[in-house]
Amino acid sequence: MNKLTGAILGMGLAIATTVGSAFAEPIVIKVGHSSEGDVRLPGAGRTAGLAAMKNYIEVASQGELVVEIHPDGALGNARTMIESAQTGVIQMVGGYTSIMVPFMPEIAITQIPYVFRDNLTAWKVMEGPIGDELADLFLERTGLRVLGWADGAGFRQIYTEKPIKSVSDLKGMKMRVPENPGLLAMFRAWGANTVTVTWDELYTALQTGMAEGHDTELYSMYSKKLYEVNPYVTMTRHSFNLHPLLINEEFLRSLTPDQQMIVLQGGDLYTRVANAQSLLSSLVIQQAMEEAGAVFYYPTDAEIAEFKALGQQPYIDIIAKKIPDGAGQEWVDRIIAAANAAEEQP
Repeated sequence: MNKLTGAILGMGLAIATTVGSAFAEPIVIKVGHSSEGDVRLPGAGRTAGLAAMKNYIEVASQGELVVEIHPDGALGNARTMIESAQTGVIQMVGGYTSIMVPFMPEIAITQIPYVFRDNLTAWKVMEGPIGDELADLFLERTGLRVLGWADGAGFRQIYTEKPIKSVSDLKGMKMRVPENPGLLAMFRAWGANTVTVTWDELYTALQTGMAEGHDTELYSMYSKKLYEVNPYVTMTRHSFNLHPLLINEEFLRSLTPDQQMIVLQGGDLYTRVANAQSLLSSLVIQQAMEEAGAVFYYPTDAEIAEFKALGQQPYIDIIAKKIPDGAGQEWVDRIIAAANAAEEQP
């Protein structure tokens, strides 16, 4: 082969490689979650966070990565989507605290009643060593990496068909509570009768009297129009909710180092935007709900103290037993200490 022929062949190979790279099929990252698909105010922080993440990943990767978002539970219920992410059917999933507890009991410490004073305290704790260790353990147990511990619309409140101003008002009420053993124990300690109803069936259950009340975050209640059947809102702020974003670790490791970094940065952006959207929504949601007919009650300090005194320890007793290797109380003590330390930070 003479030099001219070699040069021509080399140029041809270079052009072919460039063209092939330019027209290579993008890698699709399929994300499933249960919140709405359109960004709005008030609105789900997760939706806004995912929109920002999608834009960042696709631009930063120059189209090598494409994020395909499937909202409104289109890919199944929350547990099904987590299992689909584990098997690689989808690559990412938007989780939430209560549905992650069955996969890893330690997650329940983040919903200890009244452990976090406010949203900022929760963000600081989850971005610190406790959040990192929970994420590492969840990866080890499930094969799913936590890309960010985003705010899940803030604190849980109580919603009922009659006014609730104190613990005694809950006695004998049929309250729908999610499958978090600690939350179930807390409501039972408050004197309520707990019932198990799926989120999708809750509106009908409240209509028919199968349940008389429920607890969730303000935006979740508002988005499902549950104020139509549970118009009384008691602002107990008893447990904080998280909306972590999870990715299949095997899929993440299949990407190039540069692509992995882009995805990790996208996860951090998701958390920042979701936190901001969740907090902003919480500031405007009351007016929107009052206009829709909801009636708010803010318990006094003494009333909140009673809710905490009667509900916190039963929650802790239940979740501590379910954490393996006898480490339950240690985890509880650590998150309480981390929350106290975060409150003292400027």
